[in-house]
Amino acid sequence: MEWKCKIEDECCADELEEMIINYIKAGFLSDDKIIMECEQYMEDFYCEECDNITKDDLLEIIRALRKEFQNTGNQENFLKLESAFHSLMKRGIVALHYAGYTQSDGFEDCNEVAERLQEEGEKVIGCCFYTEQDLEHILHEDGTLLYVSFGNYFENPTAEEVGQIIAGELKAVGFCVQWDGTAETKIAMKDFKWDKYYTGSK
Repeated sequence: MEWKCKIEDECCADELEEMIINYIKAGFLSDDKIIMECEQYMEDFYCEECDNITKDDLLEIIRALRKEFQNTGNQENFLKLESAFHSLMKRGIVALHYAGYTQSDGFEDCNEVAERLQEEGEKVIGCCFYTEQDLEHILHEDGTLLYVSFGNYFENPTAEEVGQIIAGELKAVGFCVQWDGTAETKIAMKDFKWDKYYTGSK
């Protein structure tokens, strides 16, 4: 792409392109948010390139890549997942989409939400989430399983019991679930096809 000529470091250009495509395929971030993520990435890893590419350049790149890589359709799979997560929240399980990059990031995000809900008087028994890393395996077609991490906040219910609730809600909306019933193993949805795209609503 022509914009890559503005960046002297070829690795930086390639990594930016991959990052933008991943964000577009994931469907959670607005153009402005993607620009912020790109700028932060360059500041952290390629600060010498920061002056070579402007916000307008990044916006043009993002819009061009959206036309090529953004999902289309009715978001059937994502809306089923959203429905299951909504039901889990009602049952006291913090359920977050796209929570951090790593599993430890995801647990931190869930813990923050759980703490806030408890301060507001809500009963919270556990959490579940999938990370950017989990979703990237689907986006890159490295596999067809979308893994969900989970845990409990008190001795009762146990982590296994929280896992059973999560697996039950995922099955209820139509997903084929793979899980051995133990607290140490992530819950997976089989043959998952990611179809979310950014709608401006979240």
